Amino acid sequence: MQKLKQIPKRVHHFLIGLVLTAVLGVLAFAVVNTYTAYTDMVVQQQQQYLLVTARAVSKTLSLYISGQLRDIEILTRSPGFLTEFENYYETGGDTALREHIVSYMLSQKRGVKRIYLLDKNGDVMYQYNDYPFLEVFDESLLHLKEYAAAHTSGIGSVFRISPQHYGLTLVNNVIHGSESLGTVVIVIDLEQVYEEYLAPLNIENTGDIIVKNEKGTIIMHPNAKLLTFNPFRQIQGLDTLPQYKGLNELLTRQYSQEEGTAIYRDYSNGIAPPEDEIAAFSRMNVNNTAWYVSAVLPYSTVKNLIDRNVGQFGMLVAAILFVLGVCVISFYAMRKNQQNLKLEAAYLKDINHTLKELHQSREQVYHYQKLQTIGALAGGIVHEFNNLLTPILGYSEFIRERMGPESEYYDDMSEIYEAGTRAKEIVEQLLPFSRRETDSTAYGPVNLEAVLQDDTKMVSMILPSNIRLEKGYKDIHATVYGSATQLHQVLLNLCSNAVQAMEGKGGTLTVQAEKISADALPANYHPAVASGFVRVRVADTGCGMTSETLAHIFDAFFTTKAAGEGTGLGLSVVQNILISHGGFIEAHSTVGEGSEFLVYLPVTAQAVAPERPAAPGAPVRLNSGKQPILLVDDEERVARYLKRRLTRSGYTVDVFTDAEEALDAFLASPTRWQLALVDGTMPKYKGTALIQRMRSENPNLAAILMTGFVEQDAVQMQQEGLIDEIFLKPLDYRKLTEKIGKLLAGEPDLTTV
Repeated sequence: MQKLKQIPKRVHHFLIGLVLTAVLGVLAFAVVNTYTAYTDMVVQQQQQYLLVTARAVSKTLSLYISGQLRDIEILTRSPGFLTEFENYYETGGDTALREHIVSYMLSQKRGVKRIYLLDKNGDVMYQYNDYPFLEVFDESLLHLKEYAAAHTSGIGSVFRISPQHYGLTLVNNVIHGSESLGTVVIVIDLEQVYEEYLAPLNIENTGDIIVKNEKGTIIMHPNAKLLTFNPFRQIQGLDTLPQYKGLNELLTRQYSQEEGTAIYRDYSNGIAPPEDEIAAFSRMNVNNTAWYVSAVLPYSTVKNLIDRNVGQFGMLVAAILFVLGVCVISFYAMRKNQQNLKLEAAYLKDINHTLKELHQSREQVYHYQKLQTIGALAGGIVHEFNNLLTPILGYSEFIRERMGPESEYYDDMSEIYEAGTRAKEIVEQLLPFSRRETDSTAYGPVNLEAVLQDDTKMVSMILPSNIRLEKGYKDIHATVYGSATQLHQVLLNLCSNAVQAMEGKGGTLTVQAEKISADALPANYHPAVASGFVRVRVADTGCGMTSETLAHIFDAFFTTKAAGEGTGLGLSVVQNILISHGGFIEAHSTVGEGSEFLVYLPVTAQAVAPERPAAPGAPVRLNSGKQPILLVDDEERVARYLKRRLTRSGYTVDVFTDAEEALDAFLASPTRWQLALVDGTMPKYKGTALIQRMRSENPNLAAILMTGFVEQDAVQMQQEGLIDEIFLKPLDYRKLTEKIGKLLAGEPDLTTV
């Protein structure tokens, strides 16, 4: 105490001021950091909310337009409409046709304002207007003659009804057999569609929903003055200016990505004052036409909300200074703010859930979304299981070959390998549920008679002695476009079920095929083409099925077998494969008499490609190149397995389990590697995007993609020569090494690995 009393007053005051300054500095630093973090968090939450809204609007538009296309196709494909159209050309009477048109218009939702019925020459036979109708507009903008001459169906074009009013045409070519009878064109009022379906989803606090067509022109906007405005066209030549940088980046991303978020400065060519905006966008794809949906909120709105909340926080800080409880009260305030943020996040989740329920009102839409969910789940399962099966099958096969049959553990390793093979077969049954529309690499002309011969030969080898096989498909000369592997799967599955139905009592298995005309097709089969067809019949004289069982046989996971004897995916997979081939399947059964399955497939005029000569049967020994191989796979087990086997084959392998690290290493030395093995699905980079980036730096780089299922972008890159080969997981190591040898050293050496 004596020492403190001896400190001069001036020094004492200086120390107090220094302490207060330090406290205020720390407090100011904490306030600034808190304000910045809170601002970033609120902006991110608003971006996610806007993205949910943009997705909902895009889905709403997609469902509305798809529904209109489907409704008009139902009208033009109905037998009564087609019959009356033909009668019109024979008798000239169009009264019944008009009744069809009027009935169609009366059944439509808001937005469909006019319908035109055109004859073969494109002349208007009849038009019907909804009431109240659109204002008068130039009908030459509809291009009716062009649509009739082109014989097309789908989305026509967006046209201007008035300077600040847009409409949309949907076209359907009326076809009966192979003859075009005429064309139906409907006119949709986009302003009414916006008010009916999109305006209720407008963002609160002055947010807007904007829709642009494929050319980037605004066709739906709450501010009519901004209709016809094209932001991308308006900034041409100005995109290098700093003030247009954010807008240009947003437009570039909008036309290249499916969805995303951004902050930019909006310029509306003087129509509206410039201001910073928070935006989210989502692309709507319908019938090969892309529209761009944006949900936009002024940044100032979010800023005002933040400032209002920060003002309250400032009052808390002031209270802290008065009661000298800086640490305790600051911690309490942060906890309170975090709770508020959690409540806001829960509120946004509730909004997202409500929006989803809005688009699940119709049973057909719900069914489609359920199939999409199953497809995504199946895709994830396939990806994860294939990553596990690659090292299991690879190591077990490798070790078994090293041991030789004389080893006491050879049979044990064979059991492991066979169990892995069974798991691979089960995973392959999930593939038709997983994005089958992109699995186009194995499709081509297939000789159906050859497929039937192979399958019946295989079935005859395993038939019990009490079951007789009858065949009837010789000289049908039918070629279908599809996957031979999947068609084998269909026929073998049907034959296997037939054999199991006759177990014990025996009977007759019948496999027949014949060409048929479109007139012999089932009433509920509506093929996309009107060419010839082939019908395959697989029948048995087994136990048969009840009507209740028959109604569920094509449902996923439905099975009548005992636990452990079936997955319940067989017939569901069969149906999915046939749908992807443009085909159809129907079943008939009587208890105690047997079952009959009829498969319908469209035939093609394309010729079957000649088979290539088989490769030498000896194992492949790769040339050990001087340049190492770049291996990128986020699954460490797969990476370790491939590195070990390729190293034993004489190669130097650089392994990366992080795509960004692999890209950084590659960019540092693009010519170090001659070949890259890349996984298709990784957390930070898709394999296709990584290959495209590396090929842009080194065009001579050879690239192999390894994936659980093939997506469309991979197929396109292979067709463009950016990907040299695509291998499905689990990998066939022998085929992989053969391809690597050809890519790195021409014809590889044939020695033992």
